[in-house]
Amino acid sequence: MEGGSARLLALPPAVVADRSPDAVADACDYFDPDGVWVLATERAPRAHATVRSATGGAEAVPVVHTPLARDDAPRHDRLGSADGGVDVVSVRDPSALLEVGRQLRDGVIDAAPETTTFVACPVAVEVDATQLSATLPVAADLAALVATAPGNVVVLSDLLPADYDHEWTLDAPDGADETDGPLTVRLHGLGAAEGYGSRDVACLTLSPSGAVGTERVGADRFGLRALEGVGPRTADRLREAGVRSRADVRRTPLRQLTDVTGVGRDTAERATRHAEVLDSGDPLRLSTSALPGEPAARPPLCLDIETDGLSPTIIWQVGVYDPSADEHHAFTEREDPDDPGRVVERFVTWLLADHPERDLLTWNGNRFDYRHLTSFVERYCPEYAAAWDGYWKHDLYDWAVRQDNALLPGRTNKLDHVARKLGYAGADTGLDGAATAAAYGRLMRTGEPLDWARHEAYCEDDCRALWHVYEALKAADRRDSVAGAAERTTESEQTGLGDF
Repeated sequence: MEGGSARLLALPPAVVADRSPDAVADACDYFDPDGVWVLATERAPRAHATVRSATGGAEAVPVVHTPLARDDAPRHDRLGSADGGVDVVSVRDPSALLEVGRQLRDGVIDAAPETTTFVACPVAVEVDATQLSATLPVAADLAALVATAPGNVVVLSDLLPADYDHEWTLDAPDGADETDGPLTVRLHGLGAAEGYGSRDVACLTLSPSGAVGTERVGADRFGLRALEGVGPRTADRLREAGVRSRADVRRTPLRQLTDVTGVGRDTAERATRHAEVLDSGDPLRLSTSALPGEPAARPPLCLDIETDGLSPTIIWQVGVYDPSADEHHAFTEREDPDDPGRVVERFVTWLLADHPERDLLTWNGNRFDYRHLTSFVERYCPEYAAAWDGYWKHDLYDWAVRQDNALLPGRTNKLDHVARKLGYAGADTGLDGAATAAAYGRLMRTGEPLDWARHEAYCEDDCRALWHVYEALKAADRRDSVAGAAERTTESEQTGLGDF
């Protein structure tokens, strides 16, 4: 993670209202934020108080809810380490953005020099579905901020979903110096206050460089609802029986748990073990089955691909991490996005020449990476199809989750969520799969250039995170499967062309 980064947790009031205090505290504990923003355009004092209580009070981390501010003055918080971190300036009305720019310019807001300042403000984007166009109603206020404030500014809006990230070109305000080129502002969502996205909890990693990484988790993945097999009715019944937290689940005897209506022995055992995993942060293996590729003489090559979408017309990056040499290889199409086969051909040629007998490892690759790589090999370099077919292809997600060989500590089973809870320090690129696909799509349509180093770092990060999870599972404790289920046959199978 980039030095000086900080974590900002965004909580919609509806989520706080619908969750028990234990679940709110669980969300704060899981993300371990440097600051919490309670998102709303209207006053929500109860939500603000609940979050302050969950975070340990006013002295622990700032809990910001701008509708409760006593005046319209900008609020400044420095999140993260005392000698680094990032600056976040919050206002409740876009009309105050010009004043933010002036205070940054005049040093009234003591922001760290040569770093990005993040400005939290409710900024909406209006979309005309008929004209397929979008406009910024407060474009003039944003232009005034950018033209006045020194350095780089990123605006965070609680009226936009957390995966919204777009750079807008603005008309310069009257009297502004236009010699430096067009005026632009980057707008990033915090996770809509109500409506779309309001049932998610979003945590943003803010970097001094301006990179923003986003982790979104459904609100039902905290408290008792985080446990496998515990739905809303079961959670209510457990609370009625005095079992109000995961700690309560762990210390309650199984016989007492199964006395709760609707809780059978399988559910009780599963919930107890999952509570142990979530609270310890350590995975738990539920069978004696070998890890995918474990019998091989050398560790598998960790593989990840980037495409232009879920139904790709091009695989524009293939990343491969070799754990035995601690080396990463990136095969990227930078020159001609109209040539959809060149990256795959380069990758397969290298693989056959340098690693003819290595196993391959992915995360959910059976449903994406292997499927599309096989299709592209058949189409663009069929002379290598038989050799590609001969590689042993393993899917760690499939082994752990679908085949039920392990319980994982992430609140979702997304690779980055699991790896982070297992102690993996990511590269903090601020990207995810959707963002890389969208960026390459824009390159194909408009020629808009990519930050190639950043996108290659993201792919490498996924490959290294995969190996980190693999090693954690290799070292994990084993426990017999829940309720004495029969041992499953989980030997990896060769992935043939006909499997897809």
